[in-house]
Amino acid sequence: MKPLALGLDYGTESARAVLIELESGAELATAVEPYPHGVLERALPSGRPLPPLYALHHPGDYLEVTRRLLARMGAEALRHGEVVGIGLDATASSPLPTDAEGTPLALKEAFANEPHAYLKLWKHHAAEPYAQAINRAAPPFLQMYGGKTSAEWSLAKAWEVLAEAPRVWEATARWIEVGDWLVWQLCGAEVRSACQAGYKAHWQPTGYPKPEALAALESALVGWLERLAPPHPVGQRAGGLRPGWATEGLPAGTPVAVAVIDAHAAVPGVGIGAPGAMVAILGTSSCHLALSPEARAVPGIAGVVPDGILPGFYGYECGQPATGDMLAWWVRTLAWAGGASEAALFERLNQALGARGAPSGLLALDWWNGCRTPRMDAGLKGVLSGLRLDTDPAQVYQALVEASAFGTRLVKETLERAVGPLERVVATGGLSRSPAILQIYANVLGTPIEASPAPQASARGAALYGALAAGFPLPPAPPPRVFYPDGQSGDYQALYREYLALADFFGLAFQSKEVPLS
Repeated sequence: MKPLALGLDYGTESARAVLIELESGAELATAVEPYPHGVLERALPSGRPLPPLYALHHPGDYLEVTRRLLARMGAEALRHGEVVGIGLDATASSPLPTDAEGTPLALKEAFANEPHAYLKLWKHHAAEPYAQAINRAAPPFLQMYGGKTSAEWSLAKAWEVLAEAPRVWEATARWIEVGDWLVWQLCGAEVRSACQAGYKAHWQPTGYPKPEALAALESALVGWLERLAPPHPVGQRAGGLRPGWATEGLPAGTPVAVAVIDAHAAVPGVGIGAPGAMVAILGTSSCHLALSPEARAVPGIAGVVPDGILPGFYGYECGQPATGDMLAWWVRTLAWAGGASEAALFERLNQALGARGAPSGLLALDWWNGCRTPRMDAGLKGVLSGLRLDTDPAQVYQALVEASAFGTRLVKETLERAVGPLERVVATGGLSRSPAILQIYANVLGTPIEASPAPQASARGAALYGALAAGFPLPPAPPPRVFYPDGQSGDYQALYREYLALADFFGLAFQSKEVPLS
């Protein structure tokens, strides 16, 4: 029987699975399951309205899609070989409150209508005032996180619950990332991940933030530590698949790996295993990752964690909180005005993008959802300049793509101040499937862009962590498609300098004002 590995990838809108043959690295089967309730942004399932900036998930959705994916992948495994390991990744920080047995409070009748009992997605930005309060205090535990935290991290979300829903906080025995919670469900044991703890809960080899540092923020916040647990390195076995989750083709006891953040799983997924490369995951948002044998704190880098991505290296994380989201905003705007389907508009705009032979003539700042790297300010807003009466929709779309590319170049330069030259840039994620978009990225960065052919790089990476947990070596990665800078690259170098000037102006003049805690 050929050894196989199963990867489960829990994203923002849906969960995916991929089955990998470990001898060849071939992807044998994939499956996608959308979350039944979707992202809860306007109301709970009961109809209770949600305040602005909320982004929640129903924890029951994860159980449902997991059962469906395991059943489908188990049936596929019977046709190809034997699953020797299971790995999973998930968005982060996407924490949820549970009782001591791991039951989410949102699944209990007493809390079904309480928003703070639900899973808070990474893009839940209602906790930003608490993040700002942490940043103003400048606690020492932010040293390896660019000196700042944000609403996308665990502590700010926990403080939000403590302050705004004390009844929920009092009932919370475990405050846990959804990836770690899923491992708990599959294995029956609470096994936390060093990846999620390190990048999203400020854990370092010295431990989580010290109680006195948390007490200086809010005395009751020390209780956050009691609701966490010691993390375990990635690539290790968390436990065996429980009988209740076993299916035909996925027997009970199959090793399950420690969870990983979805973007971070893409690093092995695209075949990167050493320093000197930046992996850019271009999706709803963008995450940029690099490896180094050394730790160096540089402002704007969101996290530096030992063994956080691969054993033996410090993993560096940066990002842009709006990429595909920004393009989708423009498509939704056009669809509302013209009545066309969003899918048709995306196709038309991408075709127009590929046909253009020059920059857009506009200049945008990619801050539609704030700025993560290098300013780490979720309150900053997007900018679109240079508009004229003859500006057409395709130009605006191209300007947004160019802005995301300019932002990625700034991320790369920020990373290089910490890890040294990054000779390779490897792209993956949904936007990496567009040759026109990647050509603009190559022109803006002035360097070749390698596009991984793996359609589900994070799910593939999750499967490879499952292989490591089972004691199997990693298979080879499929060869990438390379995009080289062309004749437009020189024009984009000049535009990049204008982008930096625009970012300096708006980043300083309109940085977030202090928001009082409720």
